[in-house]
Amino acid sequence: MTTVQKLKSILNRYPRIIRGLGYGLSITTLLLIILGLTGQIIRDPTVKWGLFMYIPLLPLGIWAVMLDMVYLGRSLPKIRFGLTVIGLCVVIFANLSMIGFAGIATRLSDNHQQISLLHWNVRWGGRNWQSIRQDIYQRHPDIIVLSEPPNDRKLSVLLKQMGPHWTMVKVIDTMAVMSAWPLQFQELTKLRKGKGMLVGVTVHNYPLRMLIVDGSRNVYTPWMIFFRVMLPRWRTPFLRDVVKTVAQNAKRGTPIDIIAGDFNALSRSLGFTAMPQVAGGYHLASQFAEGQWRGTWLSWLPLYDIDHVWVHTRFQNLNTDFVTNFTSDHRGQLVQFDLP
Repeated sequence: MTTVQKLKSILNRYPRIIRGLGYGLSITTLLLIILGLTGQIIRDPTVKWGLFMYIPLLPLGIWAVMLDMVYLGRSLPKIRFGLTVIGLCVVIFANLSMIGFAGIATRLSDNHQQISLLHWNVRWGGRNWQSIRQDIYQRHPDIIVLSEPPNDRKLSVLLKQMGPHWTMVKVIDTMAVMSAWPLQFQELTKLRKGKGMLVGVTVHNYPLRMLIVDGSRNVYTPWMIFFRVMLPRWRTPFLRDVVKTVAQNAKRGTPIDIIAGDFNALSRSLGFTAMPQVAGGYHLASQFAEGQWRGTWLSWLPLYDIDHVWVHTRFQNLNTDFVTNFTSDHRGQLVQFDLP
């Protein structure tokens, strides 16, 4: 007896119970899909609306297809394989919105000098700092930006491994910047529900100014009497302050070239809307990870892109690769671009 025949036999033996269960699961799946798509369209004008952005559409679409296959395309009444079509559309939409591409920012410039920056939330060194160190060393970045870095003793081992000229700026415990090129801490920045610092680095005699940020973690809020769930913070005030800082620096003649960090905010957040225009505009580096899934958290199932590197549009030949090491719960980003 084939698999299809076995499924038909089971459906015929307990028709009402199994059909009712299938309809219930199908309606629930459709409701979650609608809420998820609503979140992608409306985004996060409030924290409550922002919750819908976190409904993972890709696994939900795959689940819808699998559910309809189990019920031989009859999950929805009178619409044969209707849930399969909906699920496939959701999978396509999720991939289009989260797969990197190559665009105008990847054009080659004349007499270009390419540099690389690695940003990674290493979760205080993860469960195996030696493994993470090796992943960093093998990529030989010009600049390293670490969120949630380990203690200074472990960082000193990485500096020694990278080379004799490497130095570090670590004014805030949750952020560290390293490079073999001259580094200079410039100032701390005030960001609501987050932290930030400005760091300068001179690469090939070209002065780069970087704004390194760290968005506050999600918060636990009472949801029901017997248990609590993790709710995301409303990121708009934090992201608006980042944009404000960028605009103020540009106005006073000290433009910011790179913004990097663990934003703890999805790239579709409304607070990022101004980034492509402010101070001449910035590119989201992960969008130029051609053919790669852009999620950074969790590392073993990266459904959410919450770590970001924004590079000013004056820099060309932008491309990005992701770094995965399961000893950290985040994926890293190796961003390469040409100096003007």
